Amino acid sequence: MAVGSEAENQKVEIGVKILAEVKSSAYVMRLQLNESQINLSAFITVFDAENTIPPSELIELLSKSDVTDGVDLEEIAKFCSKAAMGINQEEVLIARGTESTVGKDGWLELVVKTAGDADYSEDAKGNVDLRTLNTFTNVEANQKIGIIHPPEFGITGFTVQGSPIPALEGQLLKLVAGEGVQLSEDGASALSTCGGRVVFDGRTLSVAEEFVVRGDVDLKVGNIDFNGVVEVNGDVLDDFNIRASKGIRISGAVGACRLESGGPIEIGSMAGLGSGSIRCRGDLRTKYLNQVKVECWGNIEVAHEIRNCSVKATKAIIVERGTISGGEAVALNGIEAKNLGSVSGIKTRLTAGVYFPEADALTTLRQQQRSYKSQIQRLGAALGPLGKPKNLRKALQEAIELRTSLLTQRKTNLEKEKESVDAKLAAFKVEDHPSSNPKINALGCLMEGVVINLGETTEEINYEHTGPISVIENTTSGGLRYLDHSPLQVMAEEIVVDETATEAEQAKES
Repeated sequence: MAVGSEAENQKVEIGVKILAEVKSSAYVMRLQLNESQINLSAFITVFDAENTIPPSELIELLSKSDVTDGVDLEEIAKFCSKAAMGINQEEVLIARGTESTVGKDGWLELVVKTAGDADYSEDAKGNVDLRTLNTFTNVEANQKIGIIHPPEFGITGFTVQGSPIPALEGQLLKLVAGEGVQLSEDGASALSTCGGRVVFDGRTLSVAEEFVVRGDVDLKVGNIDFNGVVEVNGDVLDDFNIRASKGIRISGAVGACRLESGGPIEIGSMAGLGSGSIRCRGDLRTKYLNQVKVECWGNIEVAHEIRNCSVKATKAIIVERGTISGGEAVALNGIEAKNLGSVSGIKTRLTAGVYFPEADALTTLRQQQRSYKSQIQRLGAALGPLGKPKNLRKALQEAIELRTSLLTQRKTNLEKEKESVDAKLAAFKVEDHPSSNPKINALGCLMEGVVINLGETTEEINYEHTGPISVIENTTSGGLRYLDHSPLQVMAEEIVVDETATEAEQAKES
């Protein structure tokens, strides 16, 4: 008979192992291991129910076959009891080994926050800032953002005969390093290559350099502090601030907020209500500014109007189709607008050719110097009467002496601080700025009440001038010169040279 047919007749599965077989006139029994040798099953055909195998003999048979662990005594008792009743049985599980387990798959442990619930912060007094949500972590370049854990091995299994079954290892993490991420040489960690916000979709890890707000910046979004570019598709409501290391783009209106950027800023408009401010290390572009303080390390370009603002730029201030009215404007590379000033005559102060960081630093030092000098004088006046000898009772005399000591120490400290400021002022040096252009262009109208500061000249406009004109300092006879318009790219110094040469020729001819 063929092997396959014999196995089929005995109902033996391919791949299984016959551990033991007993044939007698009373019964035929077979102990059979499955393919993994974890499960041991018993089969019996009974001929004489009174003489079938008792439990003790079956257990002894198992022991001789090296099956000692995982034996199910209850199933053995049932198996033998049924056999004694003449019941044939097939595939009764009487012993079990232990299957090996698959270990934990490799996984990524993020050490930064990518998203989630708000994490409100408290100050020292326990006050909670509801406008700062802290829903993600800002990362810097070369920062560890994740730990890559290798797969682990599971638990070793055993056959019913006690042979070990090797544990299985989990699957290797298939991590894709996206933009802004690189893996360490040993593959044990993920590092950022730029600043931004970490994004992980379960397979690809990346650092996003843009943070996009689809709607308004309000209590749902909170204040934004991001190492990258912030883009807002809506408005920014009052009292919500944005800081971005690389740039800010806002399509809508900005309220009384603070915007700070290490790059350019582009916004729809801003009404700062006197407390709003913009500070950027790139160009600023907008349609309208009202009651905003601006410090810009670049050009300020406004489409329509700058009203009642303090705007300072290290390059040019340009409102080509609109007006600068009220407040002050300071620009190193010149100022140009269609209209300068207002019909109401409100003071509008314009300064061109000045590098505002230096000017502001110098102003601060001089204010400190004046403040220290004033305080020292007041302390000196207060100490004068205290120094006169008096016949006073002891307690009062001691109080006067203590006050004298305190005021003297305060005066000494102020004198030292003033000496430090005096030294800084003495060493203060204004750098040479080749792009300095003390020039102001009025394309439409230069109105009464505008105060112009160019070079050594400060002059208030007493009557309206119709443009287009260019205003520069009259370096020969003092005051200002109102000339035919020339682009801001034409330097005031060049105009002075040309005008001087022209005047000299005219003098010769006359």
